[in-house]
Amino acid sequence: MAGAVDPSGAASALIAAHQRLGFALLAVLAAGVVLALLAVRDARRLPTVRSYLWLALAVVVLQGIAGISLLVAGQRPGDALHVVYGPLTLVSLPLTLLYSRDRSPRREAWTLAAGFFVALLLAVRAVMTG
Repeated sequence: MAGAVDPSGAASALIAAHQRLGFALLAVLAAGVVLALLAVRDARRLPTVRSYLWLALAVVVLQGIAGISLLVAGQRPGDALHVVYGPLTLVSLPLTLLYSRDRSPRREAWTLAAGFFVALLLAVRAVMTG
C-alpha cells in the first residue's frame, strides 16, 4: 500500500498484516493447486480439496477485510489495479466450485486445480501491484 507518507502505528500494523496475509494466500493457493492435482489421480481426495477451497476463500475474505480497512483509513495501493485483483480472486473460487459441480471426479479435480491456479495468478498480480 502506498498511501500516506508516515502512516500511524495502527495503519502500519494493518499494512504489515495485509502484506503478510497476501504472501500466506499465495502459499495457500499454491498448495490448493497441488492438492487438486493429487486428486486427479486419487478421487478420494476430492472432499479434502473442496474443504480446502473454503479455507482458501476464508483467507481471501480476511485479506479483503484488511484491504478495505486500509482504504477506509486513507491508505491507497501503489497501483489502482490492485483493487481489481482482490475481488476477482474472491469471485474466482466460488465460481470454481459452481463450475466443478456435477462432473466426473477426474474432471472435477482438473476444474478445481484450474480454479486454484487462476486464483493464484490473480493473487500474484495483486501482490505485484500492492
